[in-house]
Amino acid sequence: MIDNYNLILLSGGQHHCDSSWSRKATGTDRCYKVYFPVSGAAALQLGPDKIVLRPGQVYLISGYRLTHQYCPKAMAVFWLHFVPESLYLRHLIDQLPAVFHCPRPDDWSLEILRDLCEVFQNPFSDVNRPRKESSPVADCRVHGILLTLISRALEVLADPPSFQPQWQRLKPAVDFMQLRYRENPTLAEIASQVGMAANHFHRRFAALFGRTPFEHMLAQRMDRARHLLASTGMTVKEVSNQVGYEDAAYFSRVFSKRFGITPSDYQSRPLWHDR
Repeated sequence: MIDNYNLILLSGGQHHCDSSWSRKATGTDRCYKVYFPVSGAAALQLGPDKIVLRPGQVYLISGYRLTHQYCPKAMAVFWLHFVPESLYLRHLIDQLPAVFHCPRPDDWSLEILRDLCEVFQNPFSDVNRPRKESSPVADCRVHGILLTLISRALEVLADPPSFQPQWQRLKPAVDFMQLRYRENPTLAEIASQVGMAANHFHRRFAALFGRTPFEHMLAQRMDRARHLLASTGMTVKEVSNQVGYEDAAYFSRVFSKRFGITPSDYQSRPLWHDR
């Protein structure tokens, strides 16, 4: 089903990195990253592995496993950050190596890279432009290259992930959480969607996805919040209400604890600070 492959765009564009790009990973790195280097070089540390980013390659990276990034000289790069809205898609991507890379396909033209910039920033100004102003053509192309890259990464796995029986069994409860996470439903309400006792559902869900149902709903709230903060003109209070928090101050504390930055600072920072 198409809704198994929904994703949320967070930030992206084109940037010329220098030594200031070098830093330790922070809470805002809790996402997946795509890099298209066009010149120069940089490196990423993911646990014990150090990966050098080189031109001519396209990289799909788990920011959840990133520990440090380095740019001793310079690198020009097109980049994109996203999170899966679909738990199914998140599960698939989590089976991939921390970094997947391949030669940039011939059909990924410079036009696609220009679309990436259109989606995230105004090409005629230094001021970031909300994504709502980009064209449907650009939006579709950017989503398309993401799903194409993920599919190519899954193709090279020696043992492609398959969890259809478990997924289909739990999917009605997952769909219920997707629709109702703003209301913070109880575990019993969620488990009732699949006819399970609450504790049994909790164990089954955590064993399959590596997170509890409430951790999943919190991630949904926070990922939707940073999408809204970066791509709309909503105030922090409006975003707070949109993702199910009546108390904006409490929402800010939860957001800051998760990402290491306040919602207002996240909203006002230049997009390239996320690169």
